[in-house]
Amino acid sequence: MTSRIPKHFRTTLFLTVAIVAIPSTHAQDASKPSIRATTHYILKSDRTGDMAAAIKEYNEILKKARWDKTYTIWRSASGPAEMMRVDYYDKWADLDANTARDPKLKDYQAEITRITARINESFVSSNRVIDIVNQEASMPRPAEPPKMLMIWTAHVKADKMREAVDLEKNEYAAAMKTTGVKTYIFAVTRYGGPANEIRSSTGLDNWAAIDQPNMVRKAMGDDKYRAFTAKMDALLEDYRYDIYRYDAELSFTGK
Repeated sequence: MTSRIPKHFRTTLFLTVAIVAIPSTHAQDASKPSIRATTHYILKSDRTGDMAAAIKEYNEILKKARWDKTYTIWRSASGPAEMMRVDYYDKWADLDANTARDPKLKDYQAEITRITARINESFVSSNRVIDIVNQEASMPRPAEPPKMLMIWTAHVKADKMREAVDLEKNEYAAAMKTTGVKTYIFAVTRYGGPANEIRSSTGLDNWAAIDQPNMVRKAMGDDKYRAFTAKMDALLEDYRYDIYRYDAELSFTGK
């Protein structure tokens, strides 16, 4: 993101939901971990249309087979041209499941293999990051994804992770919950990225939402907000913002 976005501006007037790819039951059980897998695909410039077509075909098979899981697809609106797929899991064993072994998809394996080959030929590289959503520092995930998504990714200084997470939970997220905002998601990277990586995800209606007053700053008050940003900045090595647009046509919701 550009320098025009203020430090730690991670909420807006139109904030509705954070990164979403959810099982068919939407309610969160606070006693269970929320495991999120985010796969980034750097696309070949001449194959973006073919990849989209292949994903649509793949989703039609899932729909015919009455597949009982969901995922969302997002397209980058900043940074490199990429596509992002997001899945959520309730337990680690769920990551062992795949479409090749799913009995519901047994009769479609030849088609799935063909479509998967098309998809694999459409991107230059991919990277999968698995993180854990901190439910105490997050809002419940609703069923409908936002039109856009603002992701704040930061790297915490050595031995400061617990302090940064506690600060997020006790000050920023606590203020967020008083704003009337529907959803805010905060997570810590577990696999596929640096061990000191944290990430928050905020839903937007449009770019204009960033022009609106910072609701968390308003909830905290100027003095407390400035104190919070000073404390958080002292704990971080760096941070960045990225924007993604939700692609409803390529996401699988089971409908």
